[in-house]
Amino acid sequence: MAFDELLEYVGKGGRFQILNAILCMLLNILSSPHDFMENFSSATPAHRCYVQLLDNLTSEANITVNLTAEALLRVSIPMDLNQKPEQCRRFRQTQWQLLNSNVSTTNNIDLETEPCLDGWIYDQSVFTSTIRTEWNLVCEYQSFKSFAQAIYMAGFLVGSPLCGFLSDRVGRKPLLLFCCLACGILGTCCAFAPMFSIYCALRFLFSACMGTVQFNSLILLLEGTSLKWHPTIITVFGLSMSMGQVLLGGLAYMFRDWHILQLVVSLPYFIFSLFFCVVSESVRWLIATGQTERALKELKRIAYINGNKDVAQSLTTEILTYKMKEELNTSEKQFKIKEIIVNPTVCRIVLCGSFLGFSGVFSSHGLMLDVQSLGDDIFLSQFLLGVVEFPSKLLTFFVIRHVGRRPSTAVSFLVAGSCIVVNIFVSKDMATLRLIIFLLVKTSLASFVMIYIAFSNELVPTTLRLTLQSIFNLTTRSAAIFSALVLATRSYFVHLPMILFGIFPIAASICVYFLPETFNLPLPDTIEDMEKRDRFRNKGTREKQRKVFLETTEC
Repeated sequence: MAFDELLEYVGKGGRFQILNAILCMLLNILSSPHDFMENFSSATPAHRCYVQLLDNLTSEANITVNLTAEALLRVSIPMDLNQKPEQCRRFRQTQWQLLNSNVSTTNNIDLETEPCLDGWIYDQSVFTSTIRTEWNLVCEYQSFKSFAQAIYMAGFLVGSPLCGFLSDRVGRKPLLLFCCLACGILGTCCAFAPMFSIYCALRFLFSACMGTVQFNSLILLLEGTSLKWHPTIITVFGLSMSMGQVLLGGLAYMFRDWHILQLVVSLPYFIFSLFFCVVSESVRWLIATGQTERALKELKRIAYINGNKDVAQSLTTEILTYKMKEELNTSEKQFKIKEIIVNPTVCRIVLCGSFLGFSGVFSSHGLMLDVQSLGDDIFLSQFLLGVVEFPSKLLTFFVIRHVGRRPSTAVSFLVAGSCIVVNIFVSKDMATLRLIIFLLVKTSLASFVMIYIAFSNELVPTTLRLTLQSIFNLTTRSAAIFSALVLATRSYFVHLPMILFGIFPIAASICVYFLPETFNLPLPDTIEDMEKRDRFRNKGTREKQRKVFLETTEC
């Protein structure tokens, strides 16, 4: 008996699944802002050197009493090429002669200057406090923001494989509960970090746990619902990520102090951890690992919540009949990493799937880091970046339901890659056309992300799903880091980043045809299921592939 048929008995779209979906979506809305939170918590306000003459009211009061702040600034801080005060230099000696209107300020370069030895004065009109103002991460220390973001992404690289490996062994729920609680503790501690190094260490640990929270919650949802609900779940999951970006813009606008903003997006994790104490373990995972007694208990609980109390007696027979294809022969339950490495089908699917994820995130994240045309209002820009994804993700819902994974992925990549390359040849004076092309690229890549969530989950078997998903997640997080580094090559060849951002999606559109089509097929539970599906990837129509696959995997 297929798992979807088993869900028919307990209710595959009842109160239990709806409550789980709401809980996980709210959690994802909370989690998604953290990736870009440092756009605000690490924002760089206008600043200048601290100058005693300007900022110490008792200093030379008898001399400066009749001088305006603008005049004092003129004699204390040199002007840059845009005739604005330098942010990182000050005059070594007060240049009183500059008060004379006949003296030009364009020759400041000849006057002796020095670094900001006494610190900086920050403009607090936009942000009252950021980590830059907290620890003076400006001027020669301005690159520390990039280090902080790289360290944050590195947490995903380390945490995702480890947490995925553990999740396939101890279950989805225990690790989800632990990491949710850890996110609350670590995020709260970040707000009170006394040093930048401690802040980075806490953010590293936080991201390691948050990656597990995001992916385990999605896997728990997908494994607990029938196949026909997967497009809806993935669409809502993708929309919740966009909602999180919109929410970030609103919260950052309301809370201009980074400590408060950090607490606002961290404390709710404690509440979610309480809810996850009563969430059921993945029944599909329990059956796939041979834990039939626990699976039966969870199924009875689901049936009770869904109002199907009369099916409890028949569940025992159905569980024993299903038995996960003769209980996965025990050896399947206790697989080793060696099986992933030596199995050519698994290797090819992992490599191709990882390349798809890398290419999509590499291009989309790189372009997001290079956005300069959405206006000067950082809060509005963040809001728009979230809102613009809603139409494309709603459209993708219908694509996931009615179009194969391979053609939809290939088209998304081809459109995005081609538009990026074309944009290289569009003059910067044609701002409207460049913006239209950019929005088309963003729409295509946003669609790919949702399709990839469905595709990657349908490619891998239940017994390895979290382990292989963690590998996919690792490559996507690596892509985010590399995209930032690639932008630095612009100083050597101005078009190189855009060329790379365009080439990778085009190459991925070809790579996708080395993967089997998974549209409208049940999730594979074992490596054997995955191999059977792969053998028919290029044989006949999709309907024919489905028929042959189902015939070879009947219980």
